[in-house]
Amino acid sequence: MSSKDSEVRRRAEEKFAMARQREDDVMNSQRQLQQAEAAKLVRLRALRMAKEAAEKQAAETAAAEASAAGMPAKAKRTRRPKTETGPEG
Repeated sequence: MSSKDSEVRRRAEEKFAMARQREDDVMNSQRQLQQAEAAKLVRLRALRMAKEAAEKQAAETAAAEASAAGMPAKAKRTRRPKTETGPEG
């Protein structure tokens, strides 16, 4: 009986070890995906910041050129406040 019990135990331990290995593989895969996503976000953030800096620099250069040429700088458009018109008219 003892050899049969040890055989059952050995098979159970093998199954457990295989399940544990699969779990570790899945965790490693998920960790790699998370790291890749984080790296992508960092790269995109850097690109966005570089674009914004370039646009700001271009706007400042255009404003400086316009003022040097004696032209007023473009004013930002503002919205007029809405006036309420009631049923009286």
